[in-house]
Amino acid sequence: MTDALDLILGLPDGLILLIGATAMAALALVVALAARRWWFLPRLERFDAHAKLAELVHSSLLAFSVFVLALALTDVRANLSRADDAVSREASLIGRFDRDLAARPEPEAAAARRQLRDYAELVVTDEWPQLSAAVPTLSPKAGAHFAALSDSVRKLDGQTASASGLRSTLDRLEDFRQGRLETATRSVPRIFWWMIATFLLGAMVMNGRYELNGLGASLVAIHMAAIGLVLALILVLDEPFRGETSIQPTVLITALPPR
Repeated sequence: MTDALDLILGLPDGLILLIGATAMAALALVVALAARRWWFLPRLERFDAHAKLAELVHSSLLAFSVFVLALALTDVRANLSRADDAVSREASLIGRFDRDLAARPEPEAAAARRQLRDYAELVVTDEWPQLSAAVPTLSPKAGAHFAALSDSVRKLDGQTASASGLRSTLDRLEDFRQGRLETATRSVPRIFWWMIATFLLGAMVMNGRYELNGLGASLVAIHMAAIGLVLALILVLDEPFRGETSIQPTVLITALPPR
């Protein structure tokens, strides 16, 4: 299941949405046809007597599913937006850190600037791919360069106030780095998918109450395809560092002056 999901998430976003809509529509029709043939038709008279109750159950299942989907979509969209804003602030902090180091006359400051650029380049080339993996992690190489940068900054203690400001900036930069990992691992819980699948399956079964001729089948397919689009969109937005709709790391390098 996980391998199939990783394969799907590696596809273009438009194709993911198309797969979600098509698969949901096809599944809904298959379930509705099976439910009508094996459950509703043998009990048609009894279901006709409880038509209002059946309509209430069907409407409740769909309403609850749409409500939960809306909450999940809002959450993943907000998470993506927070992650994007955090990366922009991190890039701004890197640029300011470089300017503060450039204003220092000590040789250690020049070395720290080089280490800062090396760290930023490793975040882009090595850490970002690891954040986009199925199990996100931080790059050990980037971590080692960040540790070396920390050592260099702590040696700049000639002017206490200025050195304290550099250390404060360094601490904030480390917080941003840990924040990226937290954002990358904050995904929709698995229990959500089981719950929404249960309610959608119930709604698909209840579609079997209707006669699935050409028009009926088309309406069911369109309805469930729309829900499939929302599910696919949640999958796309739930991975802030993976896929086409993801946060790009180039802003971290463009915040620094060219070599």
